[in-house]
Amino acid sequence: MESIFLKLAQYPIVETERLLLRPVTLDDAEEMFDYASDKDNTRYTFLTNQNLEETKNNIAQFYLANPLGRWGIELKSNGKFIGTIDLHKIDPALKKAAIGYIINKKYWSQGLTTEANRAVIELAFEKIGMNKLVALHDKANPASGKVMEKSGMHFSHAEPYACMDQHEEGRIVTRVHYVLTKEDYFANK
Repeated sequence: MESIFLKLAQYPIVETERLLLRPVTLDDAEEMFDYASDKDNTRYTFLTNQNLEETKNNIAQFYLANPLGRWGIELKSNGKFIGTIDLHKIDPALKKAAIGYIINKKYWSQGLTTEANRAVIELAFEKIGMNKLVALHDKANPASGKVMEKSGMHFSHAEPYACMDQHEEGRIVTRVHYVLTKEDYFANK
């Protein structure tokens, strides 16, 4: 039986109507730094990048070292790199994974994140053979939850006292979890 990782290796590029999901390269560093250095953009994701060298290092360590299930989000219309989406915490035995994404705030509220998320969900269930996908967001960031809902995911539970906020000292994060099983995906397709 072909492993999840071998299946993922067959899909380095995923196309949607407006987007090209493709491998992240060091050539994307400047466009990634544009949003990774913006505190509004990184507020609920990762620590804000301080310089271009940090962004390049992150690309090398995260995307180049382990590229399977990790895509850059590029606009087909102009070739602009606007974000990333990935499958992480992959459990090959249970065939489950988590979805994470970030998109440059210049492109918020255009349905692009939902479009990318739907494409990865479709790939995960229809081509890779996943059983379950999960996603989570900070309760203070309901827009991310809307992306999950519009992508067909369902609210699972809230996790109070999940972790300390990396951006706001002393703030305790409540994480909101969403889930989509293969049964629900195919029943509502």
